[in-house]
Amino acid sequence: MKKLLSIAGLVLGIIFALHHHAMAQSGDIKLGGGLVFGTGVFDIDEIDNSLGIRAEGIYSINQDFRAGADLTFFFPNSEGDFKATLFAINLNGNYLFYSEEGLTAYGLAGLNIAIISLDGPTISGFDTSTSDSEIGLNLGGGVEYALDFADLFGELKFGGLGGNADQFVIGAGLRFPI
Repeated sequence: MKKLLSIAGLVLGIIFALHHHAMAQSGDIKLGGGLVFGTGVFDIDEIDNSLGIRAEGIYSINQDFRAGADLTFFFPNSEGDFKATLFAINLNGNYLFYSEEGLTAYGLAGLNIAIISLDGPTISGFDTSTSDSEIGLNLGGGVEYALDFADLFGELKFGGLGGNADQFVIGAGLRFPI
């Protein structure tokens, strides 16, 4: 739990720093969220094909590059008396390689921190709950379409590359300029 709180504090610190820097530079900031679908985490069958929700923030550094952070919560999966829960913290950079008439296409690369918690019944006085975390790399891309009130986005990425928490993630949602 201490590790989770430390990581969450680090992510919040980075978001605050980006926000503070953005206010000084008057850069473009977007906050948003959406739904995600992930596959194959930690090679545990009970966690395959998980639906989740994501909250994110993106800061435009210039017209070609953006930095972002997001927190994804995958809905718990159960198998018998055991329940598996997965969180993912992502710190990504985007390279915008196409941006015309409200449509933007970008590549992304970054860092993924996956945190899994397995909870089970107490057996003969022993707790069967445990948690673990894994660090890996993200690689993918996405598209964004400007609507009147927000930007609609879709993303495909491989997360957790190089670690034991690798998965393919499909995400979609809305980003609101602030």
